[in-house]
Amino acid sequence: MKLRYQSASSLLLAALLCLPAVADNPRDRNDRNHIPQGKAQNNAPKPGKWLREHMNENLQEQQKQLRNDPDFQRLNQQQQQHLQQRLNQFNSLPPQQRERMLNRMQKMEALPADRQQMLRNSLQDFRQLPDDRRRQVRRAWSSLSQMSPQQREQEMNSDRFRSAFSDQERSTLKGLLDSGFNPGENNGGPPPR
Repeated sequence: MKLRYQSASSLLLAALLCLPAVADNPRDRNDRNHIPQGKAQNNAPKPGKWLREHMNENLQEQQKQLRNDPDFQRLNQQQQQHLQQRLNQFNSLPPQQRERMLNRMQKMEALPADRQQMLRNSLQDFRQLPDDRRRQVRRAWSSLSQMSPQQREQEMNSDRFRSAFSDQERSTLKGLLDSGFNPGENNGGPPPR
């Protein structure tokens, strides 16, 4: 199956969207949603791989590599700035946290393309939730991921669960769970914001 994200820059952007935002600004959320995706190719670079390959370079060299990418050059100035900010943010993280993020990306990349897309969509919905609701959904995701499919379904259909989570939150949880990305195996699931 062909992937939708192709260039180093668009792949890096997709990966860096897993980073917590510097500020939870609704305008930033909208900008993220409008960044174009590349054309399909089977041999597309992986964001975790790109970051690992350039991890030991200083930030200026990473930015130079990014600026020289033809697909990055096709982005408008606002999109380019956003991507560069995300790269800066990644580099400002402590080494242990960068490594956890790279491991998370690697596990996400190992999912089949349809599940990657399901996870991306669900994470996008997850990021739209208010902070307190994100914490609740993250806890539920972690807890539900530890259950058998039958137990999970029973729990999600319970009156208690339905009263604790809105339809949108349950739908987001279902997408996160159906993607096969287990937060218990991936450093706590979606990054905190």
